[in-house]
Amino acid sequence: MKTFYSWFVVSAFFFSLFAPAKAVAQDRQDRREQTFTCKSRHNRFQSCPIPDPQSEVVLLEQLGGRRCVRGETWGNDANGIWVDRGCRARFQVNSRRESGEPVWWNSGRGDRQRGRQRGRSGSGACFYKNVNFTGDYFCSERGSNIPQVKLDDEITSIQLYGRATVTIYKDPNFSGPQATTDQSIPDLHRWQMPNNPNLNWDNRISSARID
Repeated sequence: MKTFYSWFVVSAFFFSLFAPAKAVAQDRQDRREQTFTCKSRHNRFQSCPIPDPQSEVVLLEQLGGRRCVRGETWGNDANGIWVDRGCRARFQVNSRRESGEPVWWNSGRGDRQRGRQRGRSGSGACFYKNVNFTGDYFCSERGSNIPQVKLDDEITSIQLYGRATVTIYKDPNFSGPQATTDQSIPDLHRWQMPNNPNLNWDNRISSARID
């Protein structure tokens, strides 16, 4: 009986040491990855705030019969998650501040540009899927090195803000043909690749540096 009691005391002691650490680790994980439900009622636009709007947002589960299409009926911007035209879904929000990965946004409807500008400061660049700085995009600050861009081979325009210079590369990990610009480029169709006048940079960017 005495042996059993000693074993119980020792086990309780070790549990008290490791349990809090596990709880702290789980708490940190919960802060990095959170889920939110956002619903468009009566087919109307709805904005749902999240703790850190500069997070990556991923659609986890569609909750209604209406399709949820990123950039058309849902997206995320400086105000949080937005849904429209009957989209109802559960979203996962992943904080990217600790990992240093590019900050994700979604331009969505044109009348939401003001919110996007409020969420941006300092110097850096935004990379867009469509011409004239429209469509899905991500922004990253000056000093960022992006070995593999999220919109791999899908970038069509680049917008610089503040004092920044961007060097883009055709291949991941800063390899292959490269080019540098200190001005915004509304249409990469018109920006030719070096040493090959028959090719342009549209949908050919795989990595980038922002200085």
